[in-house]
Amino acid sequence: MEFNNWVQAVQSDDPKIDVFEGGWSLSSEPSPNDLYSAAAPYNMARFVSPVQSKLLADIDSEKAFNHKYRVDAFRKWQKWMYNEAYVVPTTNSYSITAVNKKVTGWSLKPSATNWFSAGFVK
Repeated sequence: MEFNNWVQAVQSDDPKIDVFEGGWSLSSEPSPNDLYSAAAPYNMARFVSPVQSKLLADIDSEKAFNHKYRVDAFRKWQKWMYNEAYVVPTTNSYSITAVNKKVTGWSLKPSATNWFSAGFVK
């Protein structure tokens, strides 16, 4: 199936699509809401439950500005997700960036503006 037709079929819940495999990249905001919430455009499994909605809301709540709270909320959701297994990751990828020690001002943080601060020293 041609890719654009596949995307349209999956997004429109075409009954001919029973099982599928797809890939995506994550945003710099580490929140599973982008992929698994009831309103997420990439919730292609279309699985929604009150338990999951509560767990996801906890991850992005105001209380989650407290780092420990957010870590705990993530772990609760991850444990629940593992037990439910309605989405099963089959592959993963990594990005490796090699930076010479003569390069200065370089950061791997998603918020970094490297091209404005990077430099070179002899």
